[in-house]
Parts: sequence; C-alpha cells; structure tokens
Amino acid sequence: MKYILVAFLMACSSVSAESYILENLTIKDAFAYPTNGRSGVGYFVVQNQGAEDTLIKVVGDYPRVMVHESIMENGVMSMKHRMKVKVPAGEVFEFKPGAHHVMFMGLTDDWKVDDEIAVTLKFETAGSLDIKFVVIPRP
Repeated sequence: MKYILVAFLMACSSVSAESYILENLTIKDAFAYPTNGRSGVGYFVVQNQGAEDTLIKVVGDYPRVMVHESIMENGVMSMKHRMKVKVPAGEVFEFKPGAHHVMFMGLTDDWKVDDEIAVTLKFETAGSLDIKFVVIPRP
C-alpha cells in the first residue's frame, strides 16, 4: 500500500503546473495517461470564480472527443456520455478518474510520457479556451 501511495504522489507531482484563464474560469492540472490502444482519457480541474457556466464541447484533432462520466449502478461501473457539464458558481469542479473525464476514441498513435494533447474547451458563457493535457506516467 505504501508503494502505491508513493507512486500516486509522484504522478501527481509531475502534472503540468500550467494554468489557463478564461473570464472567471481557471483550468489547471490537465493531464492524461500513456495509451497503447485506440482510446485515451484526459483530466483537469476547473475553478469557477464567477457565475455558473457550462462546458458544452471539447474539440481536438482526433476522430472522436467527448465528455464521459463514470457511474456505479447496481455494482457495475459504466460510462455515460455527457453533452453538457455544469460548472457551479464559485466552486471547483474536477474531471478525475472514476468521475467526469474527456474521452478520446479512434486514436491512431500512442501517447507517450511528456506528449502534449491539445484540445479546445467550449463553455456556454465564457467562450473557448485552448489547453494541453500533459501525458504523465500511470500511478
């Protein structure tokens, strides 16, 4: 257990320190894990210092990019596609493992540690913001 915690903390410490600001939204800690198949996942944190806003789309140069939410129902974990994700006023909303995340499907190249995955986040009120997920080692 101790080794798992150390590995997790090391992975967290290598998350990009870059923050992105759009209106009253701050996007930070955008990361993804290496891939060796046709799909990948991205995570990030949104700090909203203004009124409620809604993430309405994630766009990238990949065959399919969408927001999913992992949900446990009757003891079975599944993913649900989310067309919109509300970011409450004055709160922090995390896209994290086991919850909301950006799903990339139909990948043709593997992501390696230190790669940067460029996307555009589109918010209903604040508008569009280009960010990069940094690929970090799996914990």
